[in-house]
Amino acid sequence: MSSLDEPLAAGEPAELADVLPGTKWARFEEWLGHLSDRLNPILVKEARQSLRSRQFAMTFFLMLIAGWVWSILGLALLGPGAYYSAAGQSMFFVYYMILAAPLLIVIPYSAYHSLAIERQDRTYELVSITALDATGILLGKLSGIGLQMMVYLSALFPCLAFTYLLRGLNLFTVLLVVVYTCLLSLFLSQVGLFFAAVAPPQRKPIVQGVVLAALLCFVFFVDISMMSAFMRFDAVDDPEFWEVNLSFAVLYLNAFAILFLCARTQLTTVNQNRSTALRIALAVAQLSAVGWFAAAVLRWGDRHVIYGLIFLSTAAWFLVGMFIVGESPALSPRVRRDLPKSIPGRIMLSWLAPGPASGYLFVLGNMIMMAVMAVVMTTPIFEELRNFSGASSISNPPPSRRIVPSGEALEACIVAVSYIAIYLGVGKLILGAMRRYDEIKPAMRIAVLMLLLGVGAGAPWIIQLSNPATRNLGYTPLQITNAVWTMWEYCAEGSRPPGAGPVLVTMLPIIALCVWALNLPGLARELRQARAPTPPRVMEDEAELAARAAVSTEPSSPWDD
Repeated sequence: MSSLDEPLAAGEPAELADVLPGTKWARFEEWLGHLSDRLNPILVKEARQSLRSRQFAMTFFLMLIAGWVWSILGLALLGPGAYYSAAGQSMFFVYYMILAAPLLIVIPYSAYHSLAIERQDRTYELVSITALDATGILLGKLSGIGLQMMVYLSALFPCLAFTYLLRGLNLFTVLLVVVYTCLLSLFLSQVGLFFAAVAPPQRKPIVQGVVLAALLCFVFFVDISMMSAFMRFDAVDDPEFWEVNLSFAVLYLNAFAILFLCARTQLTTVNQNRSTALRIALAVAQLSAVGWFAAAVLRWGDRHVIYGLIFLSTAAWFLVGMFIVGESPALSPRVRRDLPKSIPGRIMLSWLAPGPASGYLFVLGNMIMMAVMAVVMTTPIFEELRNFSGASSISNPPPSRRIVPSGEALEACIVAVSYIAIYLGVGKLILGAMRRYDEIKPAMRIAVLMLLLGVGAGAPWIIQLSNPATRNLGYTPLQITNAVWTMWEYCAEGSRPPGAGPVLVTMLPIIALCVWALNLPGLARELRQARAPTPPRVMEDEAELAARAAVSTEPSSPWDD
Protein backbone atom coordinates (compact mmCIF):
# COMPACT_ATOMS: atom_id res chain seq x y z
CA MET A 1 0.00 0.00 0.00
CA SER A 2 1.27 3.44 -0.89
CA SER A 3 1.82 6.10 1.67
CA LEU A 4 -1.07 8.19 0.32
CA ASP A 5 -3.51 5.31 0.91
CA GLU A 6 -2.54 4.94 4.58
CA PRO A 7 -4.57 6.79 7.19
CA LEU A 8 -3.06 9.81 8.86
CA ALA A 9 -1.43 9.29 12.20
CA ALA A 10 -2.59 11.28 15.17
CA GLY A 11 0.47 13.50 15.18
CA GLU A 12 0.74 14.20 11.46
CA PRO A 13 0.04 17.75 10.28
CA ALA A 14 -3.46 18.44 8.99
CA GLU A 15 -2.10 20.18 5.86
CA LEU A 16 -1.34 16.78 4.34
CA ALA A 17 -5.07 16.24 3.94
CA ASP A 18 -5.15 18.94 1.30
CA VAL A 19 -3.15 16.82 -1.14
CA LEU A 20 -5.20 13.67 -0.67
CA PRO A 21 -7.62 12.76 -3.44
CA GLY A 22 -11.32 13.00 -2.70
CA THR A 23 -11.09 15.83 -0.19
CA LYS A 24 -13.34 18.88 -0.36
CA TRP A 25 -10.45 21.15 -1.32
CA ALA A 26 -9.45 18.87 -4.17
CA ARG A 27 -12.99 18.79 -5.50
CA PHE A 28 -13.28 22.57 -5.14
CA GLU A 29 -10.00 23.03 -7.00
CA GLU A 30 -11.23 20.70 -9.71
CA TRP A 31 -14.41 22.76 -10.01
CA LEU A 32 -12.33 25.92 -10.32
CA GLY A 33 -10.36 24.23 -13.10
CA HIS A 34 -13.55 23.43 -14.97
CA LEU A 35 -14.76 26.99 -14.40
CA SER A 36 -11.55 28.44 -15.80
CA ASP A 37 -11.92 26.21 -18.85
CA ARG A 38 -15.30 27.79 -19.48
CA LEU A 39 -13.88 31.32 -19.43
CA ASN A 40 -13.40 33.16 -22.67
CA PRO A 41 -9.95 32.25 -24.02
CA ILE A 42 -9.50 35.84 -25.20
CA LEU A 43 -9.93 37.00 -21.60
CA VAL A 44 -7.15 34.66 -20.49
CA LYS A 45 -4.91 35.83 -23.32
CA GLU A 46 -5.62 39.50 -22.66
CA ALA A 47 -5.00 39.04 -18.94
CA ARG A 48 -1.62 37.48 -19.60
CA GLN A 49 -0.55 39.96 -22.24
CA SER A 50 -1.88 43.23 -20.85
CA LEU A 51 -1.14 42.70 -17.16
CA ARG A 52 2.41 41.59 -17.94
CA SER A 53 3.12 44.26 -20.52
CA ARG A 54 5.54 47.11 -19.99
CA GLN A 55 2.83 49.66 -20.73
CA PHE A 56 0.59 48.39 -17.93
CA ALA A 57 3.48 48.19 -15.46
CA MET A 58 4.60 51.75 -16.19
CA THR A 59 1.06 53.16 -16.08
CA PHE A 60 0.26 51.37 -12.84
CA PHE A 61 3.55 52.44 -11.26
CA LEU A 62 3.09 56.09 -12.30
CA MET A 63 -0.49 56.10 -11.00
CA LEU A 64 0.66 54.79 -7.62
CA ILE A 65 3.49 57.32 -7.45
CA ALA A 66 1.11 60.16 -8.37
CA GLY A 67 -1.42 59.05 -5.74
CA TRP A 68 1.30 58.75 -3.09
CA VAL A 69 2.76 62.17 -3.93
CA TRP A 70 -0.61 63.89 -3.83
CA SER A 71 -1.50 62.21 -0.52
CA ILE A 72 1.59 63.70 1.10
CA LEU A 73 1.51 67.03 -0.73
CA GLY A 74 -2.23 67.57 -0.28
CA LEU A 75 -2.15 66.92 3.45
CA ALA A 76 0.94 69.11 3.76
CA LEU A 77 -0.85 71.97 1.98
CA LEU A 78 -3.89 71.60 4.22
CA GLY A 79 -1.77 71.51 7.36
CA PRO A 80 -3.53 71.59 10.73
CA GLY A 81 -6.67 72.89 9.01
CA ALA A 82 -7.35 69.47 7.49
CA TYR A 83 -9.24 68.51 10.64
CA TYR A 84 -11.54 71.56 10.53
CA SER A 85 -11.90 72.49 6.83
CA ALA A 86 -14.08 70.56 4.36
CA ALA A 87 -11.25 69.72 1.97
CA GLY A 88 -12.65 66.45 0.65
CA GLN A 89 -13.65 67.84 -2.76
CA SER A 90 -10.24 69.31 -3.59
CA MET A 91 -8.40 66.16 -2.53
CA PHE A 92 -10.87 63.93 -4.38
CA PHE A 93 -10.68 65.95 -7.59
CA VAL A 94 -6.92 65.47 -7.92
CA TYR A 95 -7.23 61.77 -7.08
CA TYR A 96 -9.94 61.52 -9.72
CA MET A 97 -7.72 63.08 -12.39
CA ILE A 98 -4.99 60.57 -11.52
CA LEU A 99 -7.48 57.70 -11.93
CA ALA A 100 -9.27 59.08 -15.00
CA ALA A 101 -6.07 59.36 -17.06
CA PRO A 102 -5.46 55.58 -17.33
CA LEU A 103 -9.17 54.74 -17.44
CA LEU A 104 -10.15 57.19 -20.17
CA ILE A 105 -6.95 57.37 -22.24
CA VAL A 106 -4.62 54.42 -21.63
CA ILE A 107 -7.14 51.56 -21.44
CA PRO A 108 -9.23 52.53 -24.53
CA TYR A 109 -6.14 53.14 -26.63
CA SER A 110 -4.58 49.85 -25.50
CA ALA A 111 -7.79 48.07 -26.55
CA TYR A 112 -7.57 49.69 -29.96
CA HIS A 113 -3.87 48.90 -30.29
CA SER A 114 -4.37 45.27 -29.26
CA LEU A 115 -6.96 44.50 -31.95
CA ALA A 116 -5.29 46.65 -34.61
CA ILE A 117 -1.93 44.89 -34.17
CA GLU A 118 -3.59 41.47 -34.26
CA ARG A 119 -5.30 42.31 -37.55
CA GLN A 120 -2.13 43.83 -39.00
CA ASP A 121 0.03 40.82 -38.02
CA ARG A 122 -2.66 38.39 -39.24
CA THR A 123 -2.88 36.73 -35.81
CA TYR A 124 -6.58 37.57 -35.69
CA GLU A 125 -7.17 35.23 -38.61
CA LEU A 126 -5.77 32.33 -36.59
CA VAL A 127 -8.18 33.11 -33.76
CA SER A 128 -11.18 33.58 -36.07
CA ILE A 129 -10.89 30.05 -37.51
CA THR A 130 -11.39 28.54 -34.05
CA ALA A 131 -14.73 27.95 -32.33
CA LEU A 132 -14.76 31.60 -31.25
CA ASP A 133 -16.78 33.97 -33.40
CA ALA A 134 -16.46 37.74 -33.65
CA THR A 135 -18.88 38.20 -30.74
CA GLY A 136 -16.78 36.01 -28.46
CA ILE A 137 -13.59 37.79 -29.47
CA LEU A 138 -15.02 41.24 -28.75
CA LEU A 139 -16.53 40.10 -25.45
CA GLY A 140 -13.16 38.66 -24.47
CA LYS A 141 -11.47 41.97 -25.28
CA LEU A 142 -14.04 43.87 -23.20
CA SER A 143 -13.64 41.42 -20.32
CA GLY A 144 -9.89 42.00 -20.35
CA ILE A 145 -10.57 45.74 -20.26
CA GLY A 146 -12.83 45.25 -17.24
CA LEU A 147 -10.07 43.30 -15.51
CA GLN A 148 -7.62 46.16 -16.04
CA MET A 149 -10.16 48.62 -14.67
CA MET A 150 -10.53 46.51 -11.53
CA VAL A 151 -6.77 46.52 -10.98
CA TYR A 152 -6.51 50.30 -11.35
CA LEU A 153 -9.51 50.86 -9.09
CA SER A 154 -8.25 48.50 -6.41
CA ALA A 155 -5.04 50.52 -6.21
CA LEU A 156 -6.54 54.02 -5.97
CA PHE A 157 -10.02 53.49 -4.54
CA PRO A 158 -8.76 53.59 -0.91
CA CYS A 159 -7.46 57.10 -1.62
CA LEU A 160 -10.86 58.09 -3.05
CA ALA A 161 -12.62 56.69 0.02
CA PHE A 162 -10.14 58.53 2.27
CA THR A 163 -11.37 61.89 0.96
CA TYR A 164 -14.79 61.17 2.50
CA LEU A 165 -13.17 61.39 5.95
CA LEU A 166 -12.05 64.96 5.18
CA ARG A 167 -15.71 66.04 4.87
CA GLY A 168 -17.20 68.22 2.17
CA LEU A 169 -18.01 65.24 -0.04
CA ASN A 170 -20.88 62.80 -0.14
CA LEU A 171 -19.97 59.12 -0.19
CA PHE A 172 -22.72 58.46 -2.71
CA THR A 173 -21.20 61.11 -4.98
CA VAL A 174 -17.88 59.28 -4.83
CA LEU A 175 -19.53 56.03 -5.90
CA LEU A 176 -21.47 57.73 -8.70
CA VAL A 177 -18.34 59.39 -10.07
CA VAL A 178 -16.48 56.07 -10.08
CA VAL A 179 -19.40 54.28 -11.77
CA TYR A 180 -19.74 57.00 -14.42
CA THR A 181 -16.01 56.85 -15.15
CA CYS A 182 -15.96 53.06 -15.44
CA LEU A 183 -18.92 53.09 -17.82
CA LEU A 184 -17.31 55.83 -19.89
CA SER A 185 -14.04 53.90 -19.99
CA LEU A 186 -15.85 50.78 -21.20
CA PHE A 187 -17.66 52.80 -23.87
CA LEU A 188 -14.46 54.46 -25.08
CA SER A 189 -12.81 51.04 -25.20
CA GLN A 190 -15.63 49.87 -27.45
CA VAL A 191 -15.03 52.93 -29.60
CA GLY A 192 -11.36 51.92 -29.80
CA LEU A 193 -12.32 48.38 -30.83
CA PHE A 194 -14.60 49.84 -33.49
CA PHE A 195 -11.77 52.01 -34.85
CA ALA A 196 -9.52 48.96 -34.98
CA ALA A 197 -12.21 46.89 -36.71
CA VAL A 198 -12.82 49.43 -39.49
CA ALA A 199 -9.10 50.08 -40.06
CA PRO A 200 -7.65 48.33 -43.13
CA PRO A 201 -5.49 45.38 -42.02
CA GLN A 202 -3.08 45.70 -44.95
CA ARG A 203 -1.24 48.71 -43.54
CA LYS A 204 -0.56 50.35 -40.22
CA PRO A 205 -3.63 52.36 -39.14
CA ILE A 206 -1.91 55.68 -38.43
CA VAL A 207 -4.86 57.95 -39.21
CA GLN A 208 -7.27 55.99 -37.02
CA GLY A 209 -4.78 55.99 -34.15
CA VAL A 210 -4.25 59.76 -34.30
CA VAL A 211 -7.99 60.46 -34.50
CA LEU A 212 -8.70 58.13 -31.58
CA ALA A 213 -5.93 59.65 -29.45
CA ALA A 214 -7.26 63.15 -30.08
CA LEU A 215 -10.80 61.99 -29.29
CA LEU A 216 -9.72 60.35 -26.02
CA CYS A 217 -7.84 63.46 -24.88
CA PHE A 218 -10.84 65.64 -25.72
CA VAL A 219 -13.22 63.36 -23.79
CA PHE A 220 -10.79 63.31 -20.86
CA PHE A 221 -10.77 67.10 -20.48
CA VAL A 222 -14.55 67.34 -20.98
CA ASP A 223 -15.09 64.63 -18.36
CA ILE A 224 -12.81 66.40 -15.89
CA SER A 225 -14.76 69.64 -16.24
CA MET A 226 -18.14 67.92 -15.98
CA MET A 227 -17.16 65.90 -12.91
CA SER A 228 -15.82 69.04 -11.25
CA ALA A 229 -19.22 70.68 -11.70
CA PHE A 230 -21.05 67.52 -10.63
CA MET A 231 -19.20 67.34 -7.30
CA ARG A 232 -20.17 70.92 -6.43
CA PHE A 233 -23.90 70.37 -6.86
CA ASP A 234 -25.77 67.88 -4.71
CA ALA A 235 -28.60 66.81 -7.01
CA VAL A 236 -29.05 63.26 -5.73
CA ASP A 237 -32.34 64.11 -4.00
CA ASP A 238 -33.79 65.71 -7.13
CA PRO A 239 -36.16 63.40 -9.08
CA GLU A 240 -35.14 65.01 -12.37
CA PHE A 241 -31.57 63.92 -11.70
CA TRP A 242 -32.59 60.27 -11.81
CA GLU A 243 -34.76 60.85 -14.87
CA VAL A 244 -31.74 62.28 -16.67
CA ASN A 245 -29.66 59.31 -15.50
CA LEU A 246 -32.27 56.89 -16.84
CA SER A 247 -32.38 58.66 -20.21
CA PHE A 248 -28.59 58.61 -20.45
CA ALA A 249 -28.57 54.93 -19.47
CA VAL A 250 -30.91 54.11 -22.36
CA LEU A 251 -28.80 56.21 -24.72
CA TYR A 252 -25.64 54.51 -23.43
CA LEU A 253 -27.00 51.00 -23.94
CA ASN A 254 -28.24 51.77 -27.44
CA ALA A 255 -25.00 53.43 -28.52
CA PHE A 256 -22.89 50.66 -26.98
CA ALA A 257 -24.92 47.92 -28.67
CA ILE A 258 -24.76 49.66 -32.05
CA LEU A 259 -20.99 50.20 -31.80
CA PHE A 260 -20.47 46.60 -30.67
CA LEU A 261 -22.52 45.22 -33.57
CA CYS A 262 -20.79 47.54 -36.05
CA ALA A 263 -17.40 46.25 -34.91
CA ARG A 264 -18.67 42.68 -35.08
CA THR A 265 -19.92 43.33 -38.61
CA GLN A 266 -16.45 44.40 -39.72
CA LEU A 267 -14.84 41.33 -38.11
CA THR A 268 -17.39 38.81 -39.43
CA THR A 269 -16.77 37.01 -42.71
CA VAL A 270 -18.88 37.82 -45.75
CA ASN A 271 -20.58 34.42 -45.75
CA GLN A 272 -22.38 35.20 -42.47
CA ASN A 273 -25.35 37.40 -41.68
CA ARG A 274 -23.85 40.75 -40.66
CA SER A 275 -26.96 42.93 -40.91
CA THR A 276 -29.97 41.54 -39.06
CA ALA A 277 -28.76 42.02 -35.49
CA LEU A 278 -27.49 45.52 -36.25
CA ARG A 279 -30.78 46.53 -37.86
CA ILE A 280 -32.72 45.26 -34.86
CA ALA A 281 -30.50 47.35 -32.58
CA LEU A 282 -31.06 50.41 -34.77
CA ALA A 283 -34.83 49.90 -34.71
CA VAL A 284 -34.80 49.54 -30.92
CA ALA A 285 -32.76 52.75 -30.65
CA GLN A 286 -35.30 54.56 -32.83
CA LEU A 287 -38.21 53.31 -30.72
CA SER A 288 -36.51 54.33 -27.48
CA ALA A 289 -35.74 57.79 -28.91
CA VAL A 290 -39.36 58.27 -29.92
CA GLY A 291 -40.47 57.18 -26.45
CA TRP A 292 -38.17 59.62 -24.67
CA PHE A 293 -39.13 62.50 -26.94
CA ALA A 294 -42.80 61.70 -26.35
CA ALA A 295 -42.17 61.78 -22.60
CA ALA A 296 -40.45 65.14 -23.02
CA VAL A 297 -43.43 66.49 -24.93
CA LEU A 298 -45.80 65.27 -22.22
CA ARG A 299 -43.67 66.92 -19.57
CA TRP A 300 -42.89 70.28 -21.15
CA GLY A 301 -45.42 70.64 -23.96
CA ASP A 302 -42.84 72.28 -26.22
CA ARG A 303 -43.30 71.75 -29.95
CA HIS A 304 -39.58 72.36 -30.53
CA VAL A 305 -38.98 68.96 -28.91
CA ILE A 306 -40.88 67.39 -31.80
CA TYR A 307 -38.83 69.31 -34.35
CA GLY A 308 -35.71 68.11 -32.57
CA LEU A 309 -36.88 64.51 -32.98
CA ILE A 310 -37.49 65.07 -36.69
CA PHE A 311 -34.14 66.72 -37.30
CA LEU A 312 -32.06 64.22 -35.29
CA SER A 313 -33.85 61.21 -36.81
CA THR A 314 -33.32 62.53 -40.33
CA ALA A 315 -29.60 63.12 -39.76
CA ALA A 316 -29.13 59.78 -38.00
CA TRP A 317 -30.92 57.70 -40.63
CA PHE A 318 -29.05 59.42 -43.42
CA LEU A 319 -25.74 58.46 -41.75
CA VAL A 320 -26.95 54.89 -41.22
CA GLY A 321 -28.30 54.70 -44.76
CA MET A 322 -24.91 55.62 -46.21
CA PHE A 323 -23.62 52.23 -45.09
CA ILE A 324 -26.78 50.15 -45.54
CA VAL A 325 -27.59 51.04 -49.15
CA GLY A 326 -24.05 50.08 -50.19
CA GLU A 327 -24.27 46.47 -49.01
CA SER A 328 -23.75 43.63 -51.44
CA PRO A 329 -27.01 42.11 -52.77
CA ALA A 330 -25.46 38.63 -53.01
CA LEU A 331 -26.24 36.34 -50.07
CA SER A 332 -24.14 33.34 -49.13
CA PRO A 333 -25.77 29.90 -48.79
CA ARG A 334 -25.36 30.10 -45.01
CA VAL A 335 -27.36 33.35 -44.87
CA ARG A 336 -29.99 32.05 -47.27
CA ARG A 337 -30.60 29.07 -44.97
CA ASP A 338 -32.04 31.52 -42.40
CA LEU A 339 -34.41 33.33 -44.77
CA PRO A 340 -38.17 33.04 -44.09
CA LYS A 341 -39.84 30.16 -45.88
CA SER A 342 -43.23 31.68 -46.69
CA ILE A 343 -43.93 34.59 -49.00
CA PRO A 344 -45.71 36.62 -46.24
CA GLY A 345 -42.70 36.03 -44.02
CA ARG A 346 -40.37 37.36 -46.69
CA ILE A 347 -42.55 40.43 -47.18
CA MET A 348 -42.82 41.19 -43.46
CA LEU A 349 -39.22 40.37 -42.48
CA SER A 350 -37.36 41.28 -45.66
CA TRP A 351 -36.33 44.66 -44.21
CA LEU A 352 -34.20 42.79 -41.65
CA ALA A 353 -32.44 40.58 -44.22
CA PRO A 354 -29.06 41.71 -45.64
CA GLY A 355 -29.09 43.62 -48.89
CA PRO A 356 -29.14 47.22 -50.18
CA ALA A 357 -32.79 47.23 -51.27
CA SER A 358 -34.01 45.75 -47.98
CA GLY A 359 -31.81 48.24 -46.14
CA TYR A 360 -33.36 51.08 -48.13
CA LEU A 361 -36.81 49.79 -47.18
CA PHE A 362 -35.68 49.45 -43.55
CA VAL A 363 -34.57 53.10 -43.33
CA LEU A 364 -37.76 54.36 -44.98
CA GLY A 365 -39.90 52.25 -42.63
CA ASN A 366 -38.23 53.72 -39.55
CA MET A 367 -38.53 57.25 -40.92
CA ILE A 368 -42.25 56.76 -41.63
CA MET A 369 -42.77 55.36 -38.12
CA MET A 370 -41.01 58.38 -36.64
CA ALA A 371 -43.08 60.74 -38.80
CA VAL A 372 -46.36 59.15 -37.70
CA MET A 373 -45.42 59.43 -34.02
CA ALA A 374 -44.24 63.04 -34.45
CA VAL A 375 -47.55 63.99 -36.06
CA VAL A 376 -49.48 62.23 -33.29
CA MET A 377 -47.60 64.34 -30.73
CA THR A 378 -49.02 67.51 -32.31
CA THR A 379 -52.66 66.41 -32.17
CA PRO A 380 -55.16 67.56 -29.52
CA ILE A 381 -55.34 63.97 -28.27
CA PHE A 382 -51.75 64.16 -27.10
CA GLU A 383 -52.47 67.50 -25.42
CA GLU A 384 -55.36 65.85 -23.57
CA LEU A 385 -53.01 63.11 -22.41
CA ARG A 386 -50.68 65.78 -21.12
CA ASN A 387 -53.49 67.45 -19.20
CA PHE A 388 -54.70 64.11 -17.85
CA SER A 389 -51.21 63.20 -16.57
CA GLY A 390 -50.93 66.54 -14.77
CA ALA A 391 -47.79 67.58 -16.64
CA SER A 392 -49.45 70.78 -17.86
CA SER A 393 -49.39 72.13 -14.30
CA ILE A 394 -45.63 71.48 -14.05
CA SER A 395 -44.49 73.29 -17.16
CA ASN A 396 -46.32 75.81 -19.30
CA PRO A 397 -44.24 77.01 -22.25
CA PRO A 398 -44.98 80.36 -23.90
CA PRO A 399 -47.84 80.37 -26.44
CA SER A 400 -45.40 80.54 -29.38
CA ARG A 401 -43.89 77.20 -28.33
CA ARG A 402 -46.96 75.27 -27.21
CA ILE A 403 -48.27 72.32 -29.16
CA VAL A 404 -51.24 73.51 -31.21
CA PRO A 405 -53.12 71.74 -34.04
CA SER A 406 -51.14 72.70 -37.13
CA GLY A 407 -49.81 71.09 -40.27
CA GLU A 408 -46.28 72.42 -39.91
CA ALA A 409 -45.00 69.26 -38.19
CA LEU A 410 -46.74 67.15 -40.86
CA GLU A 411 -45.02 69.19 -43.57
CA ALA A 412 -41.67 68.78 -41.87
CA CYS A 413 -42.16 64.99 -41.65
CA ILE A 414 -43.18 64.73 -45.31
CA VAL A 415 -40.15 66.74 -46.38
CA ALA A 416 -37.80 64.72 -44.14
CA VAL A 417 -39.04 61.34 -45.40
CA SER A 418 -38.90 62.57 -48.99
CA TYR A 419 -35.30 63.75 -48.67
CA ILE A 420 -34.24 60.41 -47.17
CA ALA A 421 -36.03 58.51 -49.95
CA ILE A 422 -34.48 60.67 -52.68
CA TYR A 423 -30.87 60.90 -51.55
CA LEU A 424 -30.51 57.32 -50.31
CA GLY A 425 -32.40 55.98 -53.31
CA VAL A 426 -30.25 57.84 -55.83
CA GLY A 427 -27.14 56.89 -53.86
CA LYS A 428 -28.17 53.24 -53.92
CA LEU A 429 -28.60 53.34 -57.70
CA ILE A 430 -25.17 54.95 -58.15
CA LEU A 431 -23.47 52.45 -55.84
CA GLY A 432 -25.24 49.58 -57.60
CA ALA A 433 -23.88 50.76 -60.96
CA MET A 434 -20.36 51.11 -59.50
CA ARG A 435 -20.53 47.61 -58.00
CA ARG A 436 -20.50 46.10 -61.49
CA TYR A 437 -16.88 47.16 -61.87
CA ASP A 438 -15.42 46.88 -58.37
CA GLU A 439 -16.23 46.13 -54.74
CA ILE A 440 -17.76 49.03 -52.80
CA LYS A 441 -15.79 49.83 -49.65
CA PRO A 442 -17.37 51.69 -46.70
CA ALA A 443 -15.26 54.78 -47.46
CA MET A 444 -16.62 54.80 -51.02
CA ARG A 445 -20.21 54.65 -49.73
CA ILE A 446 -19.60 57.67 -47.52
CA ALA A 447 -17.88 59.57 -50.31
CA VAL A 448 -20.68 58.97 -52.83
CA LEU A 449 -23.54 59.91 -50.47
CA MET A 450 -21.75 62.95 -49.06
CA LEU A 451 -20.86 64.12 -52.56
CA LEU A 452 -24.49 63.68 -53.60
CA LEU A 453 -25.68 65.67 -50.59
CA GLY A 454 -23.04 68.32 -51.22
CA VAL A 455 -24.11 68.77 -54.83
CA GLY A 456 -27.78 68.98 -53.87
CA ALA A 457 -27.07 71.55 -51.16
CA GLY A 458 -24.19 73.47 -52.70
CA ALA A 459 -25.31 73.88 -56.32
CA PRO A 460 -28.50 75.91 -55.65
CA TRP A 461 -26.71 77.93 -52.97
CA ILE A 462 -23.94 78.90 -55.41
CA ILE A 463 -26.51 79.75 -58.11
CA GLN A 464 -28.44 81.96 -55.72
CA LEU A 465 -25.27 83.76 -54.58
CA SER A 466 -24.17 84.30 -58.17
CA ASN A 467 -27.37 86.22 -59.05
CA PRO A 468 -27.42 89.76 -57.59
CA ALA A 469 -31.23 89.75 -57.57
CA THR A 470 -31.49 86.70 -55.29
CA ARG A 471 -28.25 87.06 -53.36
CA ASN A 472 -29.79 88.58 -50.22
CA LEU A 473 -33.24 87.00 -50.33
CA GLY A 474 -32.53 84.20 -47.89
CA TYR A 475 -34.39 80.94 -48.47
CA THR A 476 -36.03 80.72 -51.91
CA PRO A 477 -37.81 77.90 -53.82
CA LEU A 478 -34.49 77.42 -55.64
CA GLN A 479 -33.24 75.62 -52.51
CA ILE A 480 -35.65 72.71 -52.93
CA THR A 481 -32.74 70.27 -53.30
CA ASN A 482 -30.88 71.78 -50.33
CA ALA A 483 -31.87 69.30 -47.63
CA VAL A 484 -29.68 70.87 -44.96
CA TRP A 485 -31.07 74.39 -45.28
CA THR A 486 -34.65 73.19 -45.69
CA MET A 487 -34.60 70.99 -42.60
CA TRP A 488 -32.95 73.79 -40.67
CA GLU A 489 -35.79 76.14 -41.59
CA TYR A 490 -38.40 73.62 -40.51
CA CYS A 491 -36.78 72.30 -37.32
CA ALA A 492 -34.47 75.01 -35.99
CA GLU A 493 -36.58 78.02 -36.96
CA GLY A 494 -39.85 76.22 -36.18
CA SER A 495 -41.71 77.38 -39.29
CA ARG A 496 -42.10 76.44 -42.94
CA PRO A 497 -39.60 78.03 -45.35
CA PRO A 498 -40.97 81.34 -46.65
CA GLY A 499 -42.62 81.03 -50.05
CA ALA A 500 -41.58 77.41 -50.55
CA GLY A 501 -43.93 75.37 -48.35
CA PRO A 502 -46.43 74.28 -51.06
CA VAL A 503 -43.62 73.58 -53.54
CA LEU A 504 -41.77 71.36 -51.07
CA VAL A 505 -44.85 69.41 -49.98
CA THR A 506 -45.96 68.71 -53.56
CA MET A 507 -42.73 68.30 -55.52
CA LEU A 508 -40.58 66.37 -53.05
CA PRO A 509 -43.06 63.48 -52.47
CA ILE A 510 -43.49 63.08 -56.24
CA ILE A 511 -39.72 62.89 -56.78
CA ALA A 512 -39.39 60.51 -53.80
CA LEU A 513 -42.04 58.17 -55.26
CA CYS A 514 -40.23 58.15 -58.61
CA VAL A 515 -36.91 57.28 -56.96
CA TRP A 516 -38.61 54.61 -54.86
CA ALA A 517 -40.15 53.11 -58.01
CA LEU A 518 -36.72 52.96 -59.63
CA ASN A 519 -35.49 50.90 -56.66
CA LEU A 520 -38.42 48.44 -56.76
CA PRO A 521 -36.70 46.00 -59.19
CA GLY A 522 -33.80 45.58 -56.76
CA LEU A 523 -36.20 44.91 -53.91
CA ALA A 524 -38.09 42.38 -56.03
CA ARG A 525 -34.85 40.54 -56.82
CA GLU A 526 -34.00 40.30 -53.13
CA LEU A 527 -37.48 39.05 -52.25
CA ARG A 528 -37.25 36.33 -54.92
CA GLN A 529 -34.19 34.80 -53.25
CA ALA A 530 -35.39 31.42 -52.05
CA ARG A 531 -34.37 29.79 -48.81
CA ALA A 532 -31.44 27.44 -49.32
CA PRO A 533 -31.79 23.90 -47.89
CA THR A 534 -29.44 22.80 -45.13
CA PRO A 535 -26.76 20.43 -46.46
CA PRO A 536 -26.92 16.90 -45.02
CA ARG A 537 -23.36 17.17 -43.73
CA VAL A 538 -24.23 20.27 -41.70
CA MET A 539 -27.32 18.55 -40.26
CA GLU A 540 -25.20 15.54 -39.23
CA ASP A 541 -22.62 17.78 -37.52
CA GLU A 542 -25.32 19.69 -35.63
CA ALA A 543 -26.97 16.44 -34.51
CA GLU A 544 -23.61 15.09 -33.33
CA LEU A 545 -22.89 18.25 -31.33
CA ALA A 546 -26.35 18.16 -29.75
CA ALA A 547 -25.94 14.50 -28.77
CA ARG A 548 -22.50 15.18 -27.32
CA ALA A 549 -23.85 18.05 -25.22
CA ALA A 550 -26.74 15.88 -23.98
CA VAL A 551 -24.47 13.12 -22.62
CA SER A 552 -21.83 15.45 -21.19
CA THR A 553 -20.41 14.20 -17.86
CA GLU A 554 -18.74 17.42 -16.79
CA PRO A 555 -19.62 18.45 -13.21
CA SER A 556 -22.17 21.21 -12.88
CA SER A 557 -21.34 22.07 -9.25
CA PRO A 558 -18.35 21.67 -6.88
CA TRP A 559 -20.16 18.83 -5.08
CA ASP A 560 -20.51 16.60 -8.15
CA ASP A 561 -18.14 13.63 -8.41
